[in-house]
Amino acid sequence: MDVGMAAAPEDPATDTGSLLSPDQLLAAIGGRLADPLPLIAWARELGDLHAALISAVLNPRRPADVTEAALHADIAKVIDKINSWAVFYVRHSRCARRHTHSFGEVISHVAKSYAEAWWTVLHADCEELRHSAWVHLGEVREGYAQLIGDIRAGRVQLPLGWRGIRHSRQNDSPLPEQETDGDEECRSKL
Repeated sequence: MDVGMAAAPEDPATDTGSLLSPDQLLAAIGGRLADPLPLIAWARELGDLHAALISAVLNPRRPADVTEAALHADIAKVIDKINSWAVFYVRHSRCARRHTHSFGEVISHVAKSYAEAWWTVLHADCEELRHSAWVHLGEVREGYAQLIGDIRAGRVQLPLGWRGIRHSRQNDSPLPEQETDGDEECRSKL
């Protein structure tokens, strides 16, 4: 555990200054917010990774070391970092309704929408497509704003996160060796 992550999850003030507003998040993703807070750096990293993913998918002559799989793995690592941070800095209300995505997944979705909207605005010839990309980013921004309001009011609880099937197939399982032996049959079916 990081020294800076010692705040108690039950403390309602824990998330007061740590959660980024929608404007701060978009500025962080776009690299226009310079602050030493880890969430700002991770948001920027996710923005860069999602932009690189667009480029990797659309550019058949990309460098060999820039693969979609490697970019997805890097995105998953940043999501995990945010989820670990969120355990200590995002309010958890036990009686609140459950959300479908972890905080890291939410930030990644905003970063992906940001990267795709900007790519569309800068590269698409169709004005209607550019407009709908910008509208979609506005909707994502508004959804994030509502989520932050719900978290602060104790109306929603985010799951802690799960790395998914891809992580389950790797040898770096987070479970101790004796706990994974019985799961070999399950993993072989993936």
